[in-house]
Amino acid sequence: MNNEEFLSMLAETTKTIRNPIVQDSLNKQFGNDKSANVDKELIALDFRTIRAPHFERWVTDNRDFQKGRYQKGDVEYDHFDFDWRLINDCLFVTIKIRILDNHGSAHDVFQDHTTEIAPSVSGSSASYAWRPCKKNIGTACTRTAISTLFVYKNVFVQVRAVPTLPANSLLRDILGDWTDEALIPKSPNGDPWDMVIAEWVYGILKTAPCFKIFPAEPKSR
Repeated sequence: MNNEEFLSMLAETTKTIRNPIVQDSLNKQFGNDKSANVDKELIALDFRTIRAPHFERWVTDNRDFQKGRYQKGDVEYDHFDFDWRLINDCLFVTIKIRILDNHGSAHDVFQDHTTEIAPSVSGSSASYAWRPCKKNIGTACTRTAISTLFVYKNVFVQVRAVPTLPANSLLRDILGDWTDEALIPKSPNGDPWDMVIAEWVYGILKTAPCFKIFPAEPKSR
């Protein structure tokens, strides 16, 4: 088999397995947390007021906040964006939290991210690399080797966690979303660090204050 035949076979395999493995299985996830579907109240938590995870000591704790609006069809919607970066001697964690003013838009953001196309050696879609989380986090959850995405009520969360590596480490240039999970150090309980942080964020959201009408500014506890 020459190179051209191999690439053709790889592209065909990708096309065959991408849809049933990814989008169908992820679509079936919606409803992991049944209470989120019944209760349509809105979360608007100010994550600038939340303490960093207590189970690690952090050297760096940086947070950015932006308030924005987006248009969907003929209607404009509000959202709050929090970008949180946590670093210590072992971990480099980024947490992106988008709080939208309705449940449907949060689910749309989740679907948009899970249908993004990842690069592959053949140049064809490798989006089948997204896979459902092993634990029920939020209404739906999916992950790669180093990142977890989940949605809960009107909130979309993306957590990315990689080991803090020295400048001369051979792993620095190859650790990415689609890398081999065997290369990624696990947390003390054996779970991937991105899942550990995602579960922590989910726990905060489940106890966050809720509103019938989306407020003009995010609220602290």
